[in-house]
Amino acid sequence: MSAPPNERNTRTATKASSKRGDDFRYGIPVPGKKGFVTSPYSPDSGYIDVRGFQPGTPVKDPYSGKIILTP
Repeated sequence: MSAPPNERNTRTATKASSKRGDDFRYGIPVPGKKGFVTSPYSPDSGYIDVRGFQPGTPVKDPYSGKIILTP
C-alpha cells in the first residue's frame, strides 16, 4: 500500500501543448494547499505543483503522463 499524497511526494507539472477542441480533465485542487492538485487519473500518487500556471492551462501530469488542465 502506498502512502497518501503529501508534501513529500510532490512533483512539478510541465506545460503541455494541446489542440483546440481537445477534451481534458481538470486537476483536483488540494484543500488548504493553494497551487497544488492531485491527478484525476492517479489521485493517490501525490501532489502536483501547478503554481506557475494560469487556470485552464494544459499541463502534463507527471504521474500518469496524461494532460490535465489547471483549475
